Amino acid sequence: MDSNKLLPGEKYFQEIRTVTFRKEDFSYVHTGIIDEEGEMWTTTEMDEANIFQVYNQYRIRHGIPFPDEIASIREHYGLSAAKMSQILGFGINQYRMYEDGEVPSVSNARTIIAAREKDVFMSFVEASRSEMNEQEYLRIIRKVEAADGDYNPVGQPSEYSGFRSVSFEKIADIVQMIIANIGPTFVTKMNKLLFYADFIHYKRHGYGITGLTYKALPFGPVPEHWGTLYSTLPGINMEEYVYPGGQSGIRLEAKEMTDNDLTDNVLNKAERETIDKVCDYFAEMSAGEISSTSHLEKGWIKNKDTRSSISYQEAFTLNYD
Repeated sequence: MDSNKLLPGEKYFQEIRTVTFRKEDFSYVHTGIIDEEGEMWTTTEMDEANIFQVYNQYRIRHGIPFPDEIASIREHYGLSAAKMSQILGFGINQYRMYEDGEVPSVSNARTIIAAREKDVFMSFVEASRSEMNEQEYLRIIRKVEAADGDYNPVGQPSEYSGFRSVSFEKIADIVQMIIANIGPTFVTKMNKLLFYADFIHYKRHGYGITGLTYKALPFGPVPEHWGTLYSTLPGINMEEYVYPGGQSGIRLEAKEMTDNDLTDNVLNKAERETIDKVCDYFAEMSAGEISSTSHLEKGWIKNKDTRSSISYQEAFTLNYD
């Protein structure tokens, strides 16, 4: 059920507001609902998108890692969130709370950043050895030693990446999910579907999904390096499709997956709901129609002459929600 669905007499509103977070002021686009009598309120989803805009700015200002990176560092070493908290000297549930969006203190953030380096993280393990029994200590040492070098994020989260690091696993899952929903899809259309998925999700939740950056090119928003991107996705074939009239285009099709190709779906419930919504909106549009639709978006209009990257803050000007 869509928690943002309007009742008769209600409408969305947006306005710039300023709030204080940890003694610093931040401006953000506040989204809410207003009824005929002027009463205003927000849903839980809107509250999330509103506050994460503030958190994102604070993280950038102070060099604090974003939730997906915090989770990825832990996954790199194959440990639980509780064990990461113990090794890094945090409260028992603190690391999990950081993964869920709570903003670390600057000092804790620097500890997390230092843990990217395998040798440094190993020193944290050694420092916490007295808190573990010998069997547990040896098990953790084996896991850390098995990690493939230091943790290196793909891309730097910013307003042009939806404050995400690039996740090729999520991109692959999205493309496969779209093809499963609407069938083989031309690259021109897939570019726009990814754009709308990322920007609609940002508008609703304060984060993108994929970490991709989109350029305002002549045929609409396009992910950077899209050709290389699609050619490397597991389970996807790029095939030239020739129309009866002789024109051709590159179409993305699902291929039969082997056990080595199969991965666990890394999209969470909210992300899958966004993809379903995008498919519902645009399933019947041709590649040309969705390109024309994207030309009506202010983010594309603002950047098309310079072919610049589109800020995810333009999500709040989308014609779709």
